[in-house]
Amino acid sequence: MSLIYKHILTFITITLPIAAAFGQSDFTASLKKNLGSYTPQYIEAEIESAATSEHLYPKVMISEETYTLTQNAISYYDAISSLPSETKNAMLKAHSELVFAAEKTGISYPDELLWLPFAISAFGKDYERDGNCGVWGLQYLYAIKYGVEISECTEGRHDIMQSTPAAIRQLQYLHDKFGKWDEALAAYLFGSSNLKLMQVQKKPLNEIYTSLDPYGKNIFDIWCAMISWAENYKNSKIDVKAIEQHYDTIRISDRIHIEQISKVMGISLNELKSLNSTFHCEVIDGRHTAVTFKLPTGRKDDFARLHDSIVKYNDTIYFPPPKPPVEPKNYVVEGNGDKIIYKIQSGDYLGKIAQKFGVKVSDIQAWNGLSNTNITAGKTLVIWTGKKPSASSQTSQPKASSTTTKPATQSSSSNSASTATFNTKDYTLVETYTVKSGDNPYNIAKRYSWATADDILKWNNISDPSKLQVGQKLKIYKKK
Repeated sequence: MSLIYKHILTFITITLPIAAAFGQSDFTASLKKNLGSYTPQYIEAEIESAATSEHLYPKVMISEETYTLTQNAISYYDAISSLPSETKNAMLKAHSELVFAAEKTGISYPDELLWLPFAISAFGKDYERDGNCGVWGLQYLYAIKYGVEISECTEGRHDIMQSTPAAIRQLQYLHDKFGKWDEALAAYLFGSSNLKLMQVQKKPLNEIYTSLDPYGKNIFDIWCAMISWAENYKNSKIDVKAIEQHYDTIRISDRIHIEQISKVMGISLNELKSLNSTFHCEVIDGRHTAVTFKLPTGRKDDFARLHDSIVKYNDTIYFPPPKPPVEPKNYVVEGNGDKIIYKIQSGDYLGKIAQKFGVKVSDIQAWNGLSNTNITAGKTLVIWTGKKPSASSQTSQPKASSTTTKPATQSSSSNSASTATFNTKDYTLVETYTVKSGDNPYNIAKRYSWATADDILKWNNISDPSKLQVGQKLKIYKKK
């Protein structure tokens, strides 16, 4: 299944929200864990001053809309207020990075929107659930719609600089469509079509949120709690500086293993992986669509100069040539190698089998008493190879002597030896069979459970099975 098709199915069938099911204590535990390991990638932030005391703001503004905190939202506010100061400082720094990412795009947005990632994912950069990724829990189709880079190996939704503008644009679009932020968020979490359906059924918004899983139904309340808590810090002074991005960007249009770049250019794997944190594969495959890749500053020209050496470096080790498929052995060789017992495979037809063994279709028909070209998988065919003339050519060939014509399974000399060992004293004559049109030794032998085609040939001193004539009499013996 293709990557896009898989994500489309996820989007269409989504009926669950995009966050795990847990309450206030688990939410704050996730915040502490995620923010404890959080390091801003794009900014350096220093808190110069912040509020020393906090109090609840029972009503919050999202853009021009006023929302009163529910009792559930107040419970989450209390849980957030109880967090240690280092976690709160990390929240303020993380929020500053979201502001930086949003302002870089030049789009307008309500300030309160940038507290939403804390409610959706507890600001887990590697957050992923039900096909939704990143701190914004961004759905695949929303991301593709706004140009987030996603491929088999690249997940741009984990990058704040890519996911933030995409999420803001989608939420703004949903707000324009539904008219209120609580409904826009419900559509973002639940899907626009699902929200519309429930509205057509005249279900109230709180029931729509209740239809989400135990934590998903709380996301709007948590968002309001975060906005209320952040109101205490709106006048805090945070010194933010952009981190200088020390990398060059290249576009790769062929297939390269990341270790080939590392070895030839002398750049450590850790540095390459750190620069390309949204890239999750060892192989960069840009043969169909060019892939953006980052190198340390000043190495772009080196890559261009060493490109051919990089591609060729241990290429047969990193990309071994494909081995030809091994054809299953579905036939048995008997006698001296001239006789083949072939088991018909699904998809076989006589022309295909004839080509495989270098014989004619008419030969196979004659050898197996086939009046047409119909064959059945699982059945067997007898096929003769070697120097024996084909059955279809017998009528045009001069009659060969027994000393120059080979039988199907053995030479004429060996056939004579075989005939010499046949002693009628050891056998009983059962009947004399008259050859009919379409007969050959092999389908005649099927009439007698104790006889083989070679037996019939031996009993009647026949060296060439293709020379049977209609009306010819064949003696059928049975061992005493």
